[in-house]
Amino acid sequence: MSALSVSSTTAQTTRATSAAPVLSSRGSQALIRPPLLKCALFENQFCPFENPDGLINLGVAENSLMTQWLIDYYEKKQFKLSYQDFTYGTALGGSVRLFKALNSLTTKYFNARVPVLREHVVAGSGCGSVIDLLVSCIADRGDGILVARPFYNGFAAAFECRNGVVPVGVELDGREEEGVDALERFKDALVQSEAAGVKIRAVMVCNPHNPLGFCYSKDVLLAYARFAEKYNIHLISDEIYALSCFESPDSVSPRPFTSFLSLDVQADAGCDPSRIHVIYGSSKDWSSNGLRVGALISQANPALHTAMESSCLLMKISSAADLLWSNLLLDDEALPTYISLNRARLSAAYTRATNFLKTHAIPYRPSNAGHFIFIDLRRFLEQGVEPVVAEERLAMKLAGYGVNLARGNAYSHPEPGWFRLTFALRADFFEQVLAGLTRVERALGLSPTVSVDVVRAPFQELQLAETVKPASVVMA
Repeated sequence: MSALSVSSTTAQTTRATSAAPVLSSRGSQALIRPPLLKCALFENQFCPFENPDGLINLGVAENSLMTQWLIDYYEKKQFKLSYQDFTYGTALGGSVRLFKALNSLTTKYFNARVPVLREHVVAGSGCGSVIDLLVSCIADRGDGILVARPFYNGFAAAFECRNGVVPVGVELDGREEEGVDALERFKDALVQSEAAGVKIRAVMVCNPHNPLGFCYSKDVLLAYARFAEKYNIHLISDEIYALSCFESPDSVSPRPFTSFLSLDVQADAGCDPSRIHVIYGSSKDWSSNGLRVGALISQANPALHTAMESSCLLMKISSAADLLWSNLLLDDEALPTYISLNRARLSAAYTRATNFLKTHAIPYRPSNAGHFIFIDLRRFLEQGVEPVVAEERLAMKLAGYGVNLARGNAYSHPEPGWFRLTFALRADFFEQVLAGLTRVERALGLSPTVSVDVVRAPFQELQLAETVKPASVVMA
């Protein structure tokens, strides 16, 4: 027997008798697959031509209304990479080009009181990565961050997965989450958490709100700043849907978006501005989940920046993604056209979706921001089982009919039976809209009402939207 054969035999024997290598405690905790991955959405996506039996996504917040516009825009512009784009670039936490683009955008559309400068920004490969690194620098394992329920499920992953920081959900009644009364509930949650040994390090504000689709008023934002100051904690403001606000029959004159960047928290709330950290990125307003560009904007905390920059190379943005998004943000002609057209299309798509809900007497929470509607499917829950189990079974039933809706439980909603329905599906992909709503009807046992004319009608507005005037500067 050759030496090679002996070595091979010995290795096989060793593998057969030795214990398998173990994962770390963090790795073991990450073995639980979330519902989104269980439903195989990404591996089996619907396409009317190549995969008509695939799963239709009406749950994940992806705005494809402007995808073709972006494809055409980037093909026409033919942006070219430079020598520096093939190196580590001009900054580890972004690039000179990106810093300039964010300065321009936040000045014009966020009404930034203090211009956003290079030293205010730490950028990375998506907002989730940026929040993960931010949390690692402001909280220790076992600490908590306050956030109103329901809340975006990605926060839990960004807080907990590697940092072991707990999202402390604050349950609010009715429309309480939009007003200053919510802060009493936040105070109670903070006191209870710290009594239980969970130190609260920050409060998270999602503005516009995901999944409820509303904007906070200036007075409420200042109340949160006072709260952060009173209890000596950080305040994180996720503003990723900032420019996805729209009018609709449900919201003829909706409350406008107000950014924390526009506020003088020190003068108006007695809050140290070093507590305020704004999150923004390319995914939602810019129909570009796949570009993976996110940024922290914190204008008065250089120590935090130094701490984050020590490892921000681990989440460095691709130069190609940086090039595409930055050039769009710096295009004075195309940018306002994009924003206006996107808002018009969101409005039309929202109207289409809510007309469907009204036809079937499905209650929903009216919204005027984001890509989704929170809908009430409680009457369709199976009776005689735990409500949470019934909600999961309904989600699986919908998936069995080939359509994905996001469960309210995934957003820590306290009452099972609520689902998040994404309405921002591309107008020229009409088959997906028709097929998705038809599958919902079949899964819920509803009378079929969806027709080409019913679904196409609201999109007549989209053709008119092609000639809308450029977006006006937001000064809310």
